[in-house]
Amino acid sequence: MAERALRILVIGNLPPHVLGGAENQVARLVEAWLHAGMQIEVAGHRIVSGHQVLGGHEVRTFRLRPWAIGGRVGRSIGYMLSVAMLALRRRRAYDVVYCRGLGDGVLSLVALKAVGICCWPVVVCPINARGAGDVEFLRSVPGWRLWSRLVDRHVQAINLINAAIKDDLEAIGIRRPPLSRIPNGILVCPAPMRMAVAVERRLIWTGRLERQKGLDLLLAALEPCLREGDRFRLDLYGEGKLRADLAMQVQTLGLNGRVYFHDAVLPAVVRERLLDSDVFVLPSRYEGMSNSALEAMEAALPVLCTHCDGIDTFIGDEAGWVCEPDSVPDLTDALRRMFRASDTELLARGRIARRLVEERFAMEHVAKANLDLLEQTARASRQRN
Repeated sequence: MAERALRILVIGNLPPHVLGGAENQVARLVEAWLHAGMQIEVAGHRIVSGHQVLGGHEVRTFRLRPWAIGGRVGRSIGYMLSVAMLALRRRRAYDVVYCRGLGDGVLSLVALKAVGICCWPVVVCPINARGAGDVEFLRSVPGWRLWSRLVDRHVQAINLINAAIKDDLEAIGIRRPPLSRIPNGILVCPAPMRMAVAVERRLIWTGRLERQKGLDLLLAALEPCLREGDRFRLDLYGEGKLRADLAMQVQTLGLNGRVYFHDAVLPAVVRERLLDSDVFVLPSRYEGMSNSALEAMEAALPVLCTHCDGIDTFIGDEAGWVCEPDSVPDLTDALRRMFRASDTELLARGRIARRLVEERFAMEHVAKANLDLLEQTARASRQRN
């Protein structure tokens, strides 16, 4: 990887404090960088100060503390002051900062860089395109045009996990930072041996029960499939504010006995559930690059997903089925094609999905590419200074 022990500050949260795809991706990257001998520290608003063990390596962590008063403005001020204190205490401790998401962490850093409190080069990886994604968050901040100019000036590099993020950034004037295209990564375990598909097709989804994920669309699309005689079981693993609404929709559509809700489970248990399924469904209205889909593909599952310019650009017509987002008719048609597929076709698409993971998304390759980007950014900053 890099020629020297790069000192990296990661702005993001970690599991088990947060069990989201972005947080799992941060943990995987940090673990790989630690294994490569890098010096990593992590700061986030939902972790604790101290030390955390990742993959047998200990990483120092810092709690960023938003204020509990003053609403959104108060939270942002408290967060920025917390980042400022860290910058003053650890001014010379890092060669580069990696920010997961274009959020309060990035805004705090560019503001502090603008007034000379810190001079760390910053690499940003936005999480989501379109919808209520990273750029929409930035637009919601008072004075967002000024913040966009600060990001454009004081961020040194941006990595796109989703092609559509480029258009989102350009729409608000962020064009100066160089762009890279490094996807999310996944730890690759020994390939499973899938020999058969259940008579009752076993569908699975994992994630957060939020509107972005399109589960209301999926349930609406499954109802005509059930009426047409398709046999299936859908297991939903995750937590979120829409659980009660979705459960009510299951009752209303007559999907009782077909759809089952489960609490979020640990990654090792997720893989066990994936290995006991036939198809992974991802009906999202918008996405970045779904970690849940990568986990399913690693387990040799075909994926039925929507066009979001993320993982769907790799799946195409060979590793699953892709349809338009936010459209019940299109999703219903994709489900029909999946139900009509033979067992042999399902298994073949799952093998292609697994091969894609091995060739494009193995964590060691993704971590190396990100580390190379961080090293290049740090080197360019040293040369300028």
